[in-house]
Amino acid sequence: MDTQRKSVLVVDDEEVIRDFLTEVLEDDFNITTACDGGEAIESLKEHKFDLVITDMKMPNVSGEEVVKFVEKSCPGTYVIIISGYSSLYSVSQSASSGATAFLSKPFSISELMKAVEGCTSG
Repeated sequence: MDTQRKSVLVVDDEEVIRDFLTEVLEDDFNITTACDGGEAIESLKEHKFDLVITDMKMPNVSGEEVVKFVEKSCPGTYVIIISGYSSLYSVSQSASSGATAFLSKPFSISELMKAVEGCTSG
């Protein structure tokens, strides 16, 4: 792992979304993926990430639990929430939960990159 590059944890139960995010971000960041919230929390316990991009609605352990874990246990780690259920999870809820940004699926590469750059610049 390149220690000069920032690290991103991508959490989504849909493999196609994990693969898409990895493909878009891997040239600029060290990417780790998790297929659910439980796996994400285990990765967060073992490694420091600069950014977590997580889906909200996942089986077993939800993205909301991932966000709460990051807020409590990972100071300095930014969170971007992605969700296909924007009516269930609004931007104001994501801000109050400790997330830095919210993207509603489907989102464009430019929307993703703007959110990522907002979290990782500097």
